Amino acid sequence: MPIIDSFPQGTPIWVDLQSTDQAGAAAFYRQLFEWELPAASAETGGYSVATMRGVPVTAIGPLPPTMPAGSRSVWTTYFTVDDIDASAAAATAAGGAVLLPPGELAPGVQLSIVADPAGAVFGLWQKEKDSPWLREEPGAVDWVELVEGGCESSFDFYENVLGVGTSQMAMGDGVYSLFDVGETSVAGAIEPAADIPPHWLVYFNVADLDAAVVRLTELGGTLLNERGSAPGVGRWVTVVDPFGGAFALLEPEPEAA
Repeated sequence: MPIIDSFPQGTPIWVDLQSTDQAGAAAFYRQLFEWELPAASAETGGYSVATMRGVPVTAIGPLPPTMPAGSRSVWTTYFTVDDIDASAAAATAAGGAVLLPPGELAPGVQLSIVADPAGAVFGLWQKEKDSPWLREEPGAVDWVELVEGGCESSFDFYENVLGVGTSQMAMGDGVYSLFDVGETSVAGAIEPAADIPPHWLVYFNVADLDAAVVRLTELGGTLLNERGSAPGVGRWVTVVDPFGGAFALLEPEPEAA
């Protein structure tokens, strides 16, 4: 796919990892996904920016010192908004919380961290000028998903804060909820089978799920559940890196010829 360079309001615009071991995580993901991942620098806010063919994929940084003691590494998903102050205010008004007030991340980039009413944390991102993001090919982000018990109760929150719509699609014997920007589905929502804290899950595209799982375990990662599959979607599994960062691997179903 595509190198995406246009992000209407409510669209995922970036993901990054805050790790308890930034150097260790960089080595793990570099080998797992074959990212080009230089050392962190002051110009990138202390993050290592991963690229493929010179196009940004994600970034890895340290766990913020404001996180509680004993916190695990965490992947964060960011959504673009047209007015970050209004969206942050809407988050509070809709029953969520602002964990990091809007502020300048870099020249031309405003950032805020918020939580929905159930506690799932994500970022708001406002940019003066869009920049490219590699998506939906092996090693790149393929999908993001809200994992939350009773997730439908948070849909009004996301509609108010991000301006997205919601819809559903058939998946297996049930239905799968979607967040939509216009006619495009940009993220999903699902209720977990187990009692786990609400969160946003990042799926990375892989060409061969079984081979990726072997590589992940060789590098010290572990599986959090059994592999899943669905017609029209593909095969996936949720995993965790050696430092506690949870994410998912997705082998998309091949497109019909």
